[in-house]
Amino acid sequence: MKKSGRRRRRIGIALPVAALTLSLPFIASPSAGASAQSAVPAPAAAAGSGGQTIEKRQETLDKIAGRITEGLSESDRARIPGFTDIEVDPLHNSLRLHWKGTPPQRVRRILAHLPEGVHASVLPARYSKADLHAARNRLLRGGKPADLRIAGTSAPLRITSIGPAVDGSGLRIGYDEDRGTGKSERMDPLASAARQDRSGEVKAVADRLTGVHTTVAYQPLSVDLSSRQEDNTPWHGGAALRNPGGGVCSSAFSVKTADGRYELSAAYHCDGRGGVWHTYWGNRLIGTTDSAQRLASDDALGISLPSGQSAGRLYDGPANETDGYSKPVTGWGHNNVGDYVCTDGANSGVHCGVQISETDIGVTGANGVYRPDTDLAYSTSRTKDHIAAANGDSGGPVFAGVNNYTSDEARGMITALDRTVTCPSSEYVLDSGVRTPWCVQGVYFVPIFKTLQDMHWTLVTQ
Repeated sequence: MKKSGRRRRRIGIALPVAALTLSLPFIASPSAGASAQSAVPAPAAAAGSGGQTIEKRQETLDKIAGRITEGLSESDRARIPGFTDIEVDPLHNSLRLHWKGTPPQRVRRILAHLPEGVHASVLPARYSKADLHAARNRLLRGGKPADLRIAGTSAPLRITSIGPAVDGSGLRIGYDEDRGTGKSERMDPLASAARQDRSGEVKAVADRLTGVHTTVAYQPLSVDLSSRQEDNTPWHGGAALRNPGGGVCSSAFSVKTADGRYELSAAYHCDGRGGVWHTYWGNRLIGTTDSAQRLASDDALGISLPSGQSAGRLYDGPANETDGYSKPVTGWGHNNVGDYVCTDGANSGVHCGVQISETDIGVTGANGVYRPDTDLAYSTSRTKDHIAAANGDSGGPVFAGVNNYTSDEARGMITALDRTVTCPSSEYVLDSGVRTPWCVQGVYFVPIFKTLQDMHWTLVTQ
């Protein structure tokens, strides 16, 4: 398919006793980024600024965050004593750092020499990320969430998600009634008052087991997303795949294995049990699941390609874009709370202005597999149709936009969803003629660093 040359646009230090804001002289230049924005027109940027300004601000803030977190991934930041979390706010050009105790001199020095116009605040946290990881581990058995037993109930309750609160106030836990693998209730079986009582009981048990403050909410088991039309070699990310089970999923990124072979990554839960993958339109052979390149806990697998070719590019634009428009992948990055990213599912197309609300979450998929390291992002007022994805977008890339939105920086792969809503009439869904489409406002995604590290893959870039 042809590649269009078009360019499209989307768009003093505080110690724990108080939160102060700084604005200090410029001493560092913004980093050279490696990502792109979506072909779908972006919502307007903040008043008085353009989309490029927001993009450049985020690049600068992420670079500062990377220095503070020593380049560690979302989960590995627990190794930093006292660190809880960091939030970037490109709209207001600011950072919020949550810390238990006093940040070390290294961090205070970074915050004392911020670029001109960048503000930072340090907010006191009740728990560090390490504290909350230790508390979370008390709910795991063999690396998976244990069932919760509540007095007076015969069936166990299932933990569907668990992660540290951004502000370090405790753990955030989702649960539902355990109906078995692949079973999920679209509607709460309990009345509002009964659910409130049940959640209170769950919280009491969770507080006791973890030893920390918990916030508990009823959250039915994530229904996995599944399925741009007719891709061709060299294979691209963001393309519509017909998986071995006959359903539809999205391709993620082109990768190179440890022994130098090019493969196309996709979601493990998309029925990749050693089967054959084809294009959604045309039924063209793509390849076969590589049995040695599969990892359930990262919801990732590699497709072995007979052509031996995969491109470091992602399809862009809406799901009905047919001119082959794509952008190069020029690198990858870690995620921070507050980052704006784009989702790139083949079934609903690209949605930008999606903002990361939490990182370092463990979530259970509809196939019953616990994914210990995911991040969560929601659509915002800056997102077209206020939708982050649709069913059929599983495995789709999550990326950030840099270089004036002409290239993509890999951030992760879509694995599950949150907040199901009716698709607006303006939202085109590729396979709507096959099944009733439904859309979501939130997506869980496995950070790209985690997948590359665990799979021993190298991201293919251009």
